[in-house]
Amino acid sequence: MDKGFKRQVNEFNALWHSMFMEANYKDIEAKYPSIQVFSTNELSIIRIISEKEEVIIRDIVDVLNIPKSTLTSIIDRLEKNDIIVRAISKKDRRSYKLELTEKGMEVQKEHVKFEEEIYGKVISFLDTYEEREAFLVLVRKIVKNISLKSR
Repeated sequence: MDKGFKRQVNEFNALWHSMFMEANYKDIEAKYPSIQVFSTNELSIIRIISEKEEVIIRDIVDVLNIPKSTLTSIIDRLEKNDIIVRAISKKDRRSYKLELTEKGMEVQKEHVKFEEEIYGKVISFLDTYEEREAFLVLVRKIVKNISLKSR
């Protein structure tokens, strides 16, 4: 790694962390106490289930890249807390599909509102529509390249 690249990585690291620390998002977090009890993985699983019609455990393992045993314990906890239910999959009767309960759908709605407020605050610091679009172009490029490299 050359010195210039290493400097850029270190600067990006510092900027990324200060962006979230200095903007003081505690006021936003306080508005959404119901989602604060969930881990990042739990919220990710809830999101994945909300976005697809029929999700089985294997789908989530592939997306989150976590061990099946870890995922099973998270799913057990979400089921115990009435966030999700398991039902026999119509596509593969050997598998269980995962569905959100009413409570799970409410958690997902709160999570979406929370993220919209957080990310809205972040991009609001860019002054113009054009600056926000330029930022999104760069983020899309990063996501596209990450997706290509992980295949």
